[in-house]
Amino acid sequence: MFLVSACLAGLNTRFDGTNCRNKHLQALVAQGRAFPVCPEQLGGLPTPREPIELFGREEEGLLNDTTKAIGKSGRDYTKNLLRGASEVLKIAANIKAREAFLKDGSPSCGCSYIRRGSKKINGKGITAAALLKAGVKVKSV
Repeated sequence: MFLVSACLAGLNTRFDGTNCRNKHLQALVAQGRAFPVCPEQLGGLPTPREPIELFGREEEGLLNDTTKAIGKSGRDYTKNLLRGASEVLKIAANIKAREAFLKDGSPSCGCSYIRRGSKKINGKGITAAALLKAGVKVKSV
C-alpha cells in the first residue's frame, strides 16, 4: 500500500477547491491499493483556502527557525503544515507505506519543486521532506 495526494485521487482538496485527478492513481485508491491524504486538511485547514508559500530554506523542506509557511494574506500557517505532515506520517506508519505519489509544487507535497507565485523554486514541501526523513520514497506527479 502507498500514499497518494488526495487531489491526485480526484478529491477536491486543492487550495482552490479543485483536484488534479490522475486516472491511474484514482483507480489504485478505488481498488484499495493506495491511501489518499491531504496534509493541509489534516493540519486543520479548510478547502478552499488561500494559497500558501514556503519562505526560508526550502531546499531542506523541513521547517526550521527561519522557514515559514505564509498565506497570500500574510497569515502564518507553519503550525498547520507541520501538524498535517505529522498526521500523514502516522497514516504512513499505520498502513506500512513505503512509497508516496505526491503533487509537485505544493508547499506540503512538492517533491522536486514548490511554487512561489508563478515561479518554480527547487525544494521539497513539508510533508514530502518528512516522509523522506522517515524512509518513505516520494515521487512527484
